[in-house]
Amino acid sequence: MKTIKVPTWNKCKSRQWAAWNCPTLKKPLRTCKGWTCIPGWEKKSRQVPSSITILTKEVDLCDEIRRALGKGLGDKFIKSAEAICGCFTRLQNFATTGSFTAMSIRGEMTTATTKVADDTLSIEKCFGKVSLPILNNKVDVANVLKSIAPWVIAQAKDIDLSVFQSLARVVAACQAGNFNANSIGAAVNNYLTPSFQLMEPPIKSVLVQWDGALTRIQERVKDINEAANSLASNYDIMRAEFDSSKQKICEELQRCDGQGVPRFLDRVDEVIEAANRLWPVRGPLDVPSNQLGKRLAEMIQLRKDIKRYPEAASLVSMIKQGKFKKISDIFLFMPIVQRIPELAKQIKTDLSPLQDIIKQYKQPSGEAQENTWSLSWSNIIWPDTELTSDSPEADAALITELNAVDELVRNYLSSHLLAYSNGMVIMDAELRGFSVVNGSFAMETKVVTYNRWTTISIDMPCSKKETKVYRKSGFQKSFSWRTYFKCKVVPVTAYFPKTHVPYIRIRGGAGIDPNDQ
Repeated sequence: MKTIKVPTWNKCKSRQWAAWNCPTLKKPLRTCKGWTCIPGWEKKSRQVPSSITILTKEVDLCDEIRRALGKGLGDKFIKSAEAICGCFTRLQNFATTGSFTAMSIRGEMTTATTKVADDTLSIEKCFGKVSLPILNNKVDVANVLKSIAPWVIAQAKDIDLSVFQSLARVVAACQAGNFNANSIGAAVNNYLTPSFQLMEPPIKSVLVQWDGALTRIQERVKDINEAANSLASNYDIMRAEFDSSKQKICEELQRCDGQGVPRFLDRVDEVIEAANRLWPVRGPLDVPSNQLGKRLAEMIQLRKDIKRYPEAASLVSMIKQGKFKKISDIFLFMPIVQRIPELAKQIKTDLSPLQDIIKQYKQPSGEAQENTWSLSWSNIIWPDTELTSDSPEADAALITELNAVDELVRNYLSSHLLAYSNGMVIMDAELRGFSVVNGSFAMETKVVTYNRWTTISIDMPCSKKETKVYRKSGFQKSFSWRTYFKCKVVPVTAYFPKTHVPYIRIRGGAGIDPNDQ
């Protein structure tokens, strides 16, 4: 309100002394005197409206939300408001920063990415308080982490936010010059312990195959050596006995002028000499034979050391040298990862001489064994044509000598050549099926990632602006306020940094190919 001067007609603006006729019956000439009013305009103060004031009252926002959504949904939204309006938005903003990308995509460990881990962990806890679900697509990388022949997958523990935070903190501290061996060892070993538990079975399955292959190869080397020793030690006796029988047959009995007997004796002579050319394998076999024992011992120790931790001093040294900067460097802390390729290289070197031996001796031993297997005078000499002398006694003497030669072949050649030849065949098959020998061995260290996110898609209180114009006494004023109503928000997603999963791929089979059996 304000005061204004308003022109007003006043019937008695002023007064003056005046006389006027006021006759009566008794006094017709009577006059009266007195004060009379003189009318006129004058300005008077008056209160008039100057504006419009709109009176408002406060309302409880939570009550308005409950009124819009209903009590159940309203309470749920109010409880989640901080997570939805605060934490969710923070996570969306984080995802646009360079440090978030460095952590999520490249797995870099720096002071900046450590802060990202700290902040996103607090957001994760914020979501957890209101049970806001956090989803992931780990199922999409399941096939990558699945062992499918010929590859064996050894998966380490997932490096999630908490693991990353723990590792990144010690790395960042070291980068700042604060080296604490105990903190470093605790952070790394806390990750390696569950990782080794996961990785041990698949890695051991590969080493068990290698152990079996080396053991079988060692046994075949032993069989071949023993057979070669027998052939070497039997040669002189066998040659002497054969020459004696041949002399009796050809000179004393005069029965070498036919076709069957000379052919049989020549065949026996050939297999004796063929066997004599096989025993020198003993020298070349000595070196790989000695090394096989060493490799088997190393294999046993390596299987025990799968879960071996690196020394604390080694951890500090690697971090000081800047070798551990990102998640993919985690394999530097796994001694088993370095030792498997080293052992594979040693095994290949040690078994290489056996491949040369097989090239030189496998075919001759196989031919000698095949020629001996069916070698018998009864398969070469026809009794009807060569055992028809006039003297039954002479025929009996010939048969006795021929049987002696057959027995000589059986006693001195057959079993040893069979062991020798079989040993070569099996050893060849083992070597061809052994990945570290045939060149198919491979070992790769890799990291696969999967996403984690939360999506908001719920009934929420939406608001709209209401406006009304108030008019009074020539004045008007508009006033706006918000009203709330239930609405379905289009799904909105915010992503956490990716979870990294280190794993090892090993193509390291061993064993005889079924096609060779």
